[in-house]
Amino acid sequence: MGRGGLYYRQTISPKRRGEFLPTPTRPVPAPAEEVQQIASASAVALTDSSAADLLAELTRVKNRTDRLPIVLAVGMVALCGLGLSGAEWWAYSITIIVTAVLALWARHFDVLNGTAILNYSLDPVVTQKFVNLQAPFRQLAACEGVWHIDAAGHTSDWKRNAGVNTLLNRKEMHPLFSRPPKVQCNLELPTLEAGNTTLYFFPDRLLVYDSSGIGAVAYSDLKVDAQVSRFVEGERVPRDSQQVDSTWRYVNKKGGPDRRFSNNRELPIMQYGVLTFSSASGLNALFMCSRADVTTAFRNAFAPNAPPVVS
Repeated sequence: MGRGGLYYRQTISPKRRGEFLPTPTRPVPAPAEEVQQIASASAVALTDSSAADLLAELTRVKNRTDRLPIVLAVGMVALCGLGLSGAEWWAYSITIIVTAVLALWARHFDVLNGTAILNYSLDPVVTQKFVNLQAPFRQLAACEGVWHIDAAGHTSDWKRNAGVNTLLNRKEMHPLFSRPPKVQCNLELPTLEAGNTTLYFFPDRLLVYDSSGIGAVAYSDLKVDAQVSRFVEGERVPRDSQQVDSTWRYVNKKGGPDRRFSNNRELPIMQYGVLTFSSASGLNALFMCSRADVTTAFRNAFAPNAPPVVS
């Protein structure tokens, strides 16, 4: 990427319920059939031909069985066996020493053969693009409320759902800078967890980890969308969010409180941001955060002519 290119060295040593636009949303109990899972393709289906060798090596490292846990387990079994048999003290000593030596060897072997090393050397153009991504991600990580949306659906029972007609399942999550498991990298990578799927934003592509394996999406194939959402908040209200209106837990046709319910309470309608990541290969991940401007800035970081950002 860029004039001088982007290089990496690969060294392998031998729920919540709610709803979003255009109607206000809120997390309320609802029958399971009212919401549908927001499904994303398995990681192995997310292919980027330019990353085939990298994916193969990362997959090997991810699926490799470490020796150290096996050695420790065998050592513990041996010690338990000695205890049950009433062995002499010297037998315990020899077993502990042998287990310690084998554990050191196993740890060295695991690191040597089970770690991928990715060292990136970025030219100024690519460095600026990566900074443009990191800056809004830090703002996203600083938001008081960030959620992954894993299911959505419509409901006709708007009277019992604060006047909304779309429900969401959401789960709070925490964006952070990290690295994939068993990978050493000279960069801290923006990371988002979407249920059982984890998104790692590398300088040159998005890597997707899940239980099925590892996939890659080129940024040229990645679609990032940001929306402003009116959400009926039934839980803790983030201090950095903006309240735009209010409604009732049980609402009548005129928008007022339904007097038939004694436990009816007023609920705030908040303005949140919704961030969507998708691709033609099947990626589909939705996130919500307490600040709508942050999702817009994050989306703009992927624009071809995004202005420079000073982090």
